[in-house]
Amino acid sequence: MKKNTKKSIKETNQQFSIVGLYVDRECDNHIRKNLEDGYYLFNEWCEVKEGIVQISDHRQPEDNFFGSNISIQAIVGKNGSGKSSILELMYRMINNFALHLVKKQKRRAAKVIYHIEGVHSDLYFVKGNTLGSLICRGEFIGFSFGNYKISFSKENAKFSDFTFYEELKNEELIEIAKMFFYSIVTNYSLQSFIDFDYKTECSTQFNTNEKSGIDSSAIWINSLFHKNDGYLTPIVLNPYRHNGTIDLRKEYQLTNSRLSSILIESKRNKRQFIEGYQLNTIEYTYEPLLFSKKFAYWKKKDANFDDFIKKFINLDKQSFASLILKEYGWETSPSQLEPHNISCLYLVYKTLSIASKYPSFDKFERFGDINKFEDIVEEKDNIDLIALVKEIKKHKSHITLKIRQTLKYLDWSSKTSESPPHLNFDFSYDEYIEGLALNKQPKGLDDITEHLPPPFFSFNIKLEKTENEEGKPNKPILFQRMSSGERQFIYTMSTFVYHIKNILSIQQSNRVRYRSINLILDEVELCFHPEYQRLFVDSLIRTIQRLKLNTHCSFNIIIATHSPFVLSDIPMCNILHLKNGILQSKEQFKNPFGANINDILYQSFFLENGFIGEYARKKILKVIGQLNKPLQSIIDEKENIKETISFVGEPLIQKQLQSLYNEKFNLQDEKDIKFKKRT
Repeated sequence: MKKNTKKSIKETNQQFSIVGLYVDRECDNHIRKNLEDGYYLFNEWCEVKEGIVQISDHRQPEDNFFGSNISIQAIVGKNGSGKSSILELMYRMINNFALHLVKKQKRRAAKVIYHIEGVHSDLYFVKGNTLGSLICRGEFIGFSFGNYKISFSKENAKFSDFTFYEELKNEELIEIAKMFFYSIVTNYSLQSFIDFDYKTECSTQFNTNEKSGIDSSAIWINSLFHKNDGYLTPIVLNPYRHNGTIDLRKEYQLTNSRLSSILIESKRNKRQFIEGYQLNTIEYTYEPLLFSKKFAYWKKKDANFDDFIKKFINLDKQSFASLILKEYGWETSPSQLEPHNISCLYLVYKTLSIASKYPSFDKFERFGDINKFEDIVEEKDNIDLIALVKEIKKHKSHITLKIRQTLKYLDWSSKTSESPPHLNFDFSYDEYIEGLALNKQPKGLDDITEHLPPPFFSFNIKLEKTENEEGKPNKPILFQRMSSGERQFIYTMSTFVYHIKNILSIQQSNRVRYRSINLILDEVELCFHPEYQRLFVDSLIRTIQRLKLNTHCSFNIIIATHSPFVLSDIPMCNILHLKNGILQSKEQFKNPFGANINDILYQSFFLENGFIGEYARKKILKVIGQLNKPLQSIIDEKENIKETISFVGEPLIQKQLQSLYNEKFNLQDEKDIKFKKRT
C-alpha cells in the first residue's frame, strides 16, 4: 500500500477534476429520480470505451485554461431536468464513503454519519494523470486511485480486483483520504436540503469511535452540515441548516466575521474583493451577551450573568478556571474592567470546549466538561491540565484561533485601559491594531485574522465606493445596507475562502489533510443581477488566484445554473446538458463560450416557447387567433386588439401583428401602430 500511496500523494497538487458519474440500473428510484442508467461525463478528460472509463489522450480544454490548478464545469437544464439529482447522488456517495473513512477518527462533537441504502453508482475523478473512482453498490464501497484498489464493508464479485479490508489502521485511512478530495457545497435556495424531504430514505448502519448500530429514523443529510468535525468528513453543505431551516441572523454574523479579514487584506494590497467597493472601516462594540448565550452554566445556577461573573472572579486558586488562566498568564480581579474578566471566562470556556470536541486533543478528553470549571483540580490532573493549555498555545490552526485572539485582546486592553476608546469599550479596527503596538502590520489572511478582536465583540463593516460620482461625497456604506444580490455574492465567496483556509491550516501528520477541493455551486445565480452573473466565473477565478489558494491545493468547480451569463464563460466540452434526466448530445448545441446570450438561453435551457414571458406569449397568440376569425365576430374587439399590439416591445413581432391587423380591418394605409412607452 505504501508504494502506491506515495505516488498518489505526489500528484495531489496537480490539475484536478471531477470527470463523471455513472448511474447503475440497481440504483433506487427515489435516489436516482429521473436520471437514466449510464454515464454522465462533466468534461472530456475521460472517455468510455467498452464500458470502461479511461483518461482521454487529448484533454479539452488544456489543463491551465482557467488558470493553474483550476478546472470548471457546468450542469445545465430546465427545472426538473436532473441537475440536483446528479449532485445529490454525489453527496450520498461521499457520505457512504465517509462512514468508513472517518470511523477511526474521534468526532465527539460532530453528528453521526449514516449509511444510505440503495446507492448504486460510480464517481470518477482525475488528479494529474491518475484516474480515481468511488464505487457504491449498496453496502459495497470501493475506492481506486491508479493501481491502488480497496473496498470496505462488504465484498462484491463484480469487483474482485479490489482488495477487501474489514479493518484499516488510522494511518492507512489518512493516506486514502489524501488521494480523495474535499467538497464544499453551497445552495441558498430555501427549498433545498429540507431534512423532511429525505425522511423516507433508509439511513441505517452507523459507526463511530464510541459505538455502532442501526437507526432507521436517521436523516443522513443533517450530518453533512457538520460543525466541530475538524474537516474530517470530506464534504460540507452550506449554509448551515437546522431541521431544514437557515438561521439568517447567524449566517449574517458568520459572514461578517469571515468577510472582515478578506476586506482588510484586499485594501492593504490595493485589490477589490467586492467589485466597485473597498473597506472604509470596521467598528467594534463590546457585547457580552454574544458569549453569555453560549455559556449556559450560569442559567442552571438560577443566577443572573452579573452575579455569575462576580462568583467567577472569586473562584478558588486551585479550581480548573484559575489554573487554566494562570497558565495563560492572566487572572481575574474585581478591580479590572468587565471586558477583562469576560475575556478570562472565555479563555476557560474555550479551553475546556476544545478538549471536549476536537480529535487533535483526544488525550485531554477527560477535561472536556465545561461545567467543571469551578471544581478543584486533583493533584493527578494538575500536570495534564497545564499540558492542555501548553498544547493549545502551540496549536496554530482554526481550532485555537479564538484563544489566540482573546490573548491578544487581553494584552491590548492591559495597555489601553486608561485610554478614552476603551472606557466605553467601543473602538475601530485601526485603533485596535495601533494599540497592539505590532512591529509590522498583519499581512495575509491568516495573520490578519489572528489580530482581530475576540468573538464577544460585535462589529459593523463599512464600505466605500472606489469610484464615486463627481461632486458627490464618498459616504461610508454599511454592509447590511447593500443589495441582496451584492450580499449573496459576498456570502458565497467568503464561505469558500473561509473553509479553504481552515482546510489548509491543518498540518498534523495524524490528521486528514485534503489538498484537492471540489467547489459545488447549485443555483449560484440566486439573487444575482445579470451583471453579477456575468462577472461571477471571472471573480471566482480571480479570488482564488489573488489569495494564492491554488498554489497550495487544486480546485474543481461544478456550477449548476440557469444563467446564460455564467454559461458563456465555459466551453462546450465542460458542459453537461440535461433534459428530463437524459444526457443531451453536445452536437446539437452551439458552443456557448463567448456566444450570444439569447442563443445560449434558447439552446441550453430548452426554451421551446422562446424568450418572452408566458403571459405575453399567450396574449400575442390570442391576438393572432382573433385576427384569423371572421371580421364580424371580432369587430367589437378592434380597439383592444390594437392596444395589445401597441404594447409589444419586439419590433419584428409587432410589425407582423400590425400587418395582420391592417389586412383584417382593411387599414393598409393607416400609419404604423406606435409602440407605447411606459411613462
